[in-house]
Amino acid sequence: MFELNKDLQIETEYLEDKPIYIIDNFYKNPEKIEDYFFNRDVPLWKLNEKPSYNNIYFEDRRLVKLDERLIPVYDFLSKLCNQKYLKPYISTNMTCFYKNSFNDYKNCFWWPHIDNGYNGIVYFNDDCGTNLYKDLGWDTDSIEHFQPWRPKAYYDIIKTLKAKYNRMVLFDGTIYHAMNIYNDKYFGKEYRKNQVFFFIES
Repeated sequence: MFELNKDLQIETEYLEDKPIYIIDNFYKNPEKIEDYFFNRDVPLWKLNEKPSYNNIYFEDRRLVKLDERLIPVYDFLSKLCNQKYLKPYISTNMTCFYKNSFNDYKNCFWWPHIDNGYNGIVYFNDDCGTNLYKDLGWDTDSIEHFQPWRPKAYYDIIKTLKAKYNRMVLFDGTIYHAMNIYNDKYFGKEYRKNQVFFFIES
């Protein structure tokens, strides 16, 4: 299921002296994986956190499931970023937006946040990749699905990682980051889809 292509070409870039790895044609059978991840009833994410506008103004759906078949993939990425992982979770994102004034992508960025270590993302779309930001002082204590849009004045984009189908990007998640929503393509029934890997500093 999760076999990687042979002879992967790894492109390395640097941001603040931290490497970013970009690998195209990551999986050998991406269509099969896409079908397995997304052609199912994927649950809405964090519905127990209140207040929440998930399934009111937008849909944020995640599949989170242990799958030991991913161990070779995690091991490969772990060696690349020199960080460990906890368990081989399938972790996906499916996001779409309803057309309303709440979803103001022209004046706001969607949920810039940080994680504990390196993040890996495999894109299953060809656009709306990932922005990396410098935080200029926004209060980050808000609940994710209550105030996900943040005014652009509070963030500077320092790099945009472009999406491409079956592309893996691996970057330092302690830098503020979020999906790059710059048009209304996913304002309807089409989802922005990806798989995510999380690592922590050793």
